[in-house]
Amino acid sequence: MKKFLATKRLVFCVLMAVIISCSDGGSDGDGDDPETPPTQNENPPALAIGTVPANGEPCTDYEAIAGSDTAVLVAFQWNAAQFAEDYILTVFESGSQIFRETFTVLEANVTLDRGKTYTWTVTAVNGDGATTSDTYSFTTPGIPVGNFAPYAAVITATFDTLNSEMVVSWAGSDEDGDALTYDVGIFEEGISIFESTDLTVTSLDPIAVVSNTTYEIVVTSRDTSGNFSISRLSISFPE
Repeated sequence: MKKFLATKRLVFCVLMAVIISCSDGGSDGDGDDPETPPTQNENPPALAIGTVPANGEPCTDYEAIAGSDTAVLVAFQWNAAQFAEDYILTVFESGSQIFRETFTVLEANVTLDRGKTYTWTVTAVNGDGATTSDTYSFTTPGIPVGNFAPYAAVITATFDTLNSEMVVSWAGSDEDGDALTYDVGIFEEGISIFESTDLTVTSLDPIAVVSNTTYEIVVTSRDTSGNFSISRLSISFPE
């Protein structure tokens, strides 16, 4: 009887040793545990700043086109943006896109009509994203057909971090000296949080904001002849 009990104990010990051995083997990193993927650091481009044509002024950097009394060759220039690989120059007339092209350099020449007001942006691009500049505006030389469109408004946004508020103001102007009205929209991560039309004021009451969030401000300037220009500003409320 004692021999039988001893045999049972021996078998039990052998089985436990096998179970423990198998359990330890599964935690030795033999490939069963998933590996944590390496962290990828994203570096979207910084903001490019347009320098030529001068914002809110008649264009002075241009060349006449031989044989044409209606068009000029306008020079565009912008500062380099950190991490940018390419730059997309976009030109608008009364809110409609009339030119868009990608460049690897910091300048371009574009043929435009005489006597018109244009707005433009430059977007810095790389494999991690794209960042669009503020909107700039200028008027080409020449006698306007009808009436100049307003210059794109210069938008200013400041944050009151203590009260988590944003203060928005803008400054508009018109080559003809026309009275202007403004349509204003503010978007939080693409969702509208404020809209108002036909404003004659150039500032808003403080608007509540959320930390670590991006806001886009869109101001449409309109003159008494029905001409308009659109300006945009993207800004982030820090943590």
